[in-house]
Parts: sequence; C-alpha cells; structure tokens
Amino acid sequence: MTFFAEQRIAKLRPRGGKLFVPTAILGLDAAVFAFLANRFSEQWQLISEYAILGAVAFLFWLVPVLRYLSTYLEVTTSRVIYRSGLMGQKRFEVSLSQITQVELAKGRAFTIFTKDGRTETVVDMPKAKMIAVEIDRLAASI
Repeated sequence: MTFFAEQRIAKLRPRGGKLFVPTAILGLDAAVFAFLANRFSEQWQLISEYAILGAVAFLFWLVPVLRYLSTYLEVTTSRVIYRSGLMGQKRFEVSLSQITQVELAKGRAFTIFTKDGRTETVVDMPKAKMIAVEIDRLAASI
C-alpha cells in the first residue's frame, strides 16, 4: 500500500506594491497626529482627534494589510488553492485533474477553468503568465 504525499510547489502572495498607498496613509496619519499633539485644550477635542486618527489608521491601513496577508495562491502536487478577501473569506480549491484550461486575462490575472464549469480569476499575482503556464503544465501532466 503506497500513499502519495502532497508537496507544496509554491505559495504566492499578491504584489507587495499594493501596500504602498496604505503605508503612505499611515505615515500621513502619524504626521497629522504628531502635528496636532497637545494643540487642543479641551478633553473632548483630544478624544475626537484620537478617535478620528485611529479610525483612519484602522480603515486605510489595517484593513488593507489584513486583506493582503490573507490572500494567497498555493500550488501543490495535487491541487491549487486560492484564498482571498478580508480574513480569507473566499476560498477556491480545485484538484489539478479537474482543471481543463488556464487562460491569461488582462493585467496581472489569469482564469482557471474546471471540468464542472467553475471558473476562478486570480488577480494581481506577480509573474501571472509564468504561474498560469506552470499550472496548465501541471494539470496536463496528470
């Protein structure tokens, strides 16, 4: 009796450049905080400043970073897994034997077609053309 051990070939994340704007916003948020520190005399004004700047940091930095960290494409010897969304809410998992075609889309994206009619578009991955060719080659070899 033999068992086939699944091995990870690659685990890829979206381009890191997606984090430039959120990090710039965080820096701007910190600069505004430093500029406005101790400028207000009333307690409610300080609380309002902290609340507004904290909300900006949460919405425009933390949420995009969590979305980036929870998005990945994993290619193993037997399947392809794509997770995306905030906290990895959207999950697409397909066996390599079920993949019929991998097609390049516009930009840095490619679409995976399966035998049962499902499709999944993987967006913003680095070297999308090379990834699509390798997934197609792996699917054809099975």
